[in-house]
Amino acid sequence: RRSTTRRGRRRTPRVDQVTAMAALDKPLSEAGPTPMDLKLSADLEARLHLENVFEAPEECTRREEVLGEINEALQQWCKARSASKGIEEDLDPRCNLYTFGSYRLGVHGPAADIDTLCIGPRHLTRAEDFFGSEWTGYEGSFYLEMKNHPGTDQVVAVPDAVVPELKLVFRGFEIDIAYVCMGSYVSVPEDLDVCQTSILQNLDDASVKSLNGCRVADQLLRLVPNHDAFRIALRALRVWAKERGVYSNVLGYFGGVNLALLVARVCQLYPNAAPSMLVYSFFQLWDAWQWSTPVMLAPIVDEGHGLRVWDERVNKAERFQLMKIITPAYPAQNSTFNVTRSTLHVLKNEFRRGREACGQILMSKKRWESLWEPLPFFTMHKHYLQVTIAAVSEDDFKKWEGWVHSRLRTLVQGVETCSGGALVAHPYPEKKKDPSRDAAMHCVYYLGLGPAPPPEPGAPAPRGTLNLNPAVEQFQMLVTNWVNRSDGTLVWQPGMEVHVKHMKRKDVPAWASAGDGRATPDAERTAADPAAAAAAKSRAEAAAAAAASAIGT
Repeated sequence: RRSTTRRGRRRTPRVDQVTAMAALDKPLSEAGPTPMDLKLSADLEARLHLENVFEAPEECTRREEVLGEINEALQQWCKARSASKGIEEDLDPRCNLYTFGSYRLGVHGPAADIDTLCIGPRHLTRAEDFFGSEWTGYEGSFYLEMKNHPGTDQVVAVPDAVVPELKLVFRGFEIDIAYVCMGSYVSVPEDLDVCQTSILQNLDDASVKSLNGCRVADQLLRLVPNHDAFRIALRALRVWAKERGVYSNVLGYFGGVNLALLVARVCQLYPNAAPSMLVYSFFQLWDAWQWSTPVMLAPIVDEGHGLRVWDERVNKAERFQLMKIITPAYPAQNSTFNVTRSTLHVLKNEFRRGREACGQILMSKKRWESLWEPLPFFTMHKHYLQVTIAAVSEDDFKKWEGWVHSRLRTLVQGVETCSGGALVAHPYPEKKKDPSRDAAMHCVYYLGLGPAPPPEPGAPAPRGTLNLNPAVEQFQMLVTNWVNRSDGTLVWQPGMEVHVKHMKRKDVPAWASAGDGRATPDAERTAADPAAAAAAKSRAEAAAAAAASAIGT
């Protein structure tokens, strides 16, 4: 009886929390913007032009041309590869190219990468046809097609990632291409709607995850009431996250999707708010949020296609996830499952700081750039871990660096565990280069070490051992046992190295800490689109005059 009662006590609050969040579909305020809100929003947009987050029209045109060229290459490869498999031309074998990520949401900036998805016919598989095999010299694969393309500057295949993709540098643009083989079609319809759930039937896990990039972006835009205000607020918060060192999903911080979901939720609660108030409300809401409660844009629905849907009432492991930001498209997943105690501590501190900075901005005591003052990372901690990643060739290094970087989070968790909870590790997303070494074959990451916060206000700080050798050894063993997921072969090669070194603040190299915490002076900034920047400045001046007039009356 006692066990049953205790289980009931544990489960009931979670059910209530999920139900309450699913039912929270009404706005908290439908008030429109005041003249001061409009003035602050115009100031924010003008400042974002100085931060160079808007793309010039010429570069936007080039980006569209590059996507058109990639699509043309895909269609040619699809027809040629289909012919080699005996598919007649009368069947018109074709594939579709979709975009997602920041480009699909309309918040990409100059030189931003482009996330794309190719949906191909049933007879062209990901492993054999899209990536190809080293044993056959990649003959007939799209990888080889792009490697030999005159517009390709660089191409790297990542077939064993959670979302397998080709990473291209094509005519100066970074482009990631994922691939899904659609078993229902010989010729993929041009008007195929990726948001219909029937498209997910009989797909493997990698294909579902690849499709969900497009599905989440489209569903998010459908659920946001004011796209213009959403995009301005999201652009501002992307600048904040990058400058404050919390923009890296792989390290346990925010990625583009997580941040977009949080901003979209604020837009739902304040559908008529100006961008300035959305940014302010963002920090007000999430600084006060209890992260054991999931953040959802829409109720979770299991549409019955046999895919695992996030549900902490059923899946016990999901109850212990520290941050729960749920994607709105089926199958619903927690987009922040990899947040650790250390990175949650960093994020909470940044939410609090952002709330305080926004309060000062709204009272006209500070300007918008104070919100995203660069993080003085190398003066924040007394102790650091230096993680050096190196290989003996450029190709090996590109693959090796990506793999080790994706596993740095386990080193953070190792520090937490091996210290008995006494320490937290603060990973810094920006990679550094030692000028004395070949820049193409090494990089360096840093983790700041500090005392863990008490579990509850007023409680004593955790105590434990400060011997981090077991954490380092476990991390090095994990990354060197790098196995290809598809065939089980060992990917690690001699010459692929990772070294972890403890150092005090005074021992951090000057080349690593150069420019730490210092922003580029406005005099040295140039907007990518000067005409749009000038127009934004004029709008800010007009909004300031209108606000002054409203206050005067």
